[in-house]
Amino acid sequence: MFLSQQEAQSIVDQVKEAIGRDINIMDGDGRILASTNPARQGQLHPGAARVLQEGLSSLTVEADQSGMQAGINLPVRLDGQTVGVIGITGPPSEVSAFGSVIKHLTELLVERVQAREQADLVERARELFVENWLFSREPDWAELEVRGRLLGFALEEPYTVALLRLPRPALSGSVEDLGEMRSSLILGMLQARLRQDSRHACAVIRDQVILLLCGLDRNQALTAVQQACRDVEGYYGIPVRGGISSPSRSPADIRRCYLEARTASVAAEQSDRSHLVFYDEVSLEFLVQSIPKKLRQDLREVLFSGCTDRETQEFSRLILLYFQQEGDMRRCAEALFIHRNTFQYRIEALAKRTGRDLRRPKDATLLYLAALEV
Repeated sequence: MFLSQQEAQSIVDQVKEAIGRDINIMDGDGRILASTNPARQGQLHPGAARVLQEGLSSLTVEADQSGMQAGINLPVRLDGQTVGVIGITGPPSEVSAFGSVIKHLTELLVERVQAREQADLVERARELFVENWLFSREPDWAELEVRGRLLGFALEEPYTVALLRLPRPALSGSVEDLGEMRSSLILGMLQARLRQDSRHACAVIRDQVILLLCGLDRNQALTAVQQACRDVEGYYGIPVRGGISSPSRSPADIRRCYLEARTASVAAEQSDRSHLVFYDEVSLEFLVQSIPKKLRQDLREVLFSGCTDRETQEFSRLILLYFQQEGDMRRCAEALFIHRNTFQYRIEALAKRTGRDLRRPKDATLLYLAALEV
């Protein structure tokens, strides 16, 4: 079938609006695929069957011929092949005058529909490729690279991955249907922007948009992702936050980049400072924000339960300084203008009061979380 029934019906409706005559489009078997008279859909059209069987360039039907309606039937050709027939109902002396125009218009519309379908197939293939590249557990890398080249990807070049998180639609109706419709619209919009470089790609999976940006430096990647966010936010009026990875070092390294982007996007969701976060900007402070505030407050109260308010403040400053100086007690002591042994004594005092030793990684993490809440 060269057209779907819906597409064919759209064409006959457009043509009738232009010329005011009833129109039929017949498929390659001569059956009416679409008509301005819905009752005729699916019927065999004798005139179309003759055009197809005899290879006619046109067939004019007078009103008294074999009970058929008067009009003209013309073959619809695509890539040099007759794929269907268009029939225009009316006195031949009137409709034949613009028959060739309608035939060419129909062929142009068919070409446009087929080109759009082909483009949609390619975009779907690219989207599936992105999913396979990112998530297949044991991919055949040789096969994947061949597919990538055919679809315009340059796997050997560095790719930056960006992950944008979208809020779920707060509308009535099926959430799944609304989500799919919104995802399709967003994907189409972003694909149109990324087409300026065929090596770029994007996919919408659940409530996240994944962008693969090829060969861009840090500033260029940020600019591209910012523009994608503005497109989505401007069109839908919804806030968008996301994370951006470092560039990949090999085709297989794209998995690491995805995980970086995902981690950075979680940090961006919790951040009050930035809607877009690079992975190398993610700090423990960002990650702490993903822990429920009530849990952090309870931890603070437990750890500092044996301390006065003043001690809690002093110990918190001590802990934060220790992390700031990456555990180097000499630098910590210099920052406080005290002897290293004095700083060591304060750490031991903290351990006695809280039961947690700042020099043990597990204890240090809990103390840090508690200190941030003070």
